[in-house]
Amino acid sequence: MKTIRHLFIITIAFFAFIAISTVMVRGDSLDEDTVPVNLTKKSLAKIEKSYSDVWNNVKYYRVNKTVRLKVKFIDRDTEKTTKVASIRVPKNTILAGSKDHVEETREKFINTFGLNYDTFSYRFLKPVLSSSMNLFTYDAFVNAKKMSSINKYFSRVKRPAYMPAYSSGSLYIYPTNKKKFSPFSPTTNRLKITSDGYLEFTKNNSPDVETNKSFNLTPDSHVKINKTILKNNSRYLYYAHHLAGVTDKQVAKAGKNMYRLTITNLHRPFSMFDGDQGAVLMSRYKVGDTVYYTSSGGYSA
Repeated sequence: MKTIRHLFIITIAFFAFIAISTVMVRGDSLDEDTVPVNLTKKSLAKIEKSYSDVWNNVKYYRVNKTVRLKVKFIDRDTEKTTKVASIRVPKNTILAGSKDHVEETREKFINTFGLNYDTFSYRFLKPVLSSSMNLFTYDAFVNAKKMSSINKYFSRVKRPAYMPAYSSGSLYIYPTNKKKFSPFSPTTNRLKITSDGYLEFTKNNSPDVETNKSFNLTPDSHVKINKTILKNNSRYLYYAHHLAGVTDKQVAKAGKNMYRLTITNLHRPFSMFDGDQGAVLMSRYKVGDTVYYTSSGGYSA
């Protein structure tokens, strides 16, 4: 109760900056199946030279004080808001997001901290979830009159060792048996590495149809990452029990590091036409014995 009361006082003092509004982001007009184009070192170098900032700049922040964030969920069938839930984010949690100074209305600026919806792991969402909820198309924002107010709650930190570079952490099985697929609406199973250190495997509900109902918010299996070792192009993630859906390996008889999952960057990037004048850049990873892909960047002419 002390934490909640403290946050209530902070909220009033900073004009409810801890309340989150949501923005829907849709790519329907661009969402077409396309052929992946493998990139050689030469072609990739040409892209990097021709366009600036082609790789995703994913920033990470540590939560300095326990906060409760309001998040809007939408109905899986009607796409209308069904519930606004308060999610507790403990101190020292690592989140992915970005701070910015934006113009809200003419000559009126606000300071904002944007949170990608992929930031929220199942452990955050579990207390408030129901089967009717879908969070697929939403990002969340924390707004404040002063950036110093946001800085008191979120401090920039380096990328956690378990997170792949340039990626939000969502990896999808590479559809080797399909010549075309969508760069925006995956139709294969997902392995999600969350910024707060969890692995979540979720089966795709609609492998033959691109839909906003593709993934449940409740993963089919999940586990906390307890240890990470980096070696060459590989990440070795250790945890306490088998993660169903992936090929991990038991490396100990007991303890919190009984199982190990190897994630290797294959350094075989490819691009996919984005439906407009540019392309999405993808990276391939081998997870256990299965090849996955993840969005790593993009460019527009």
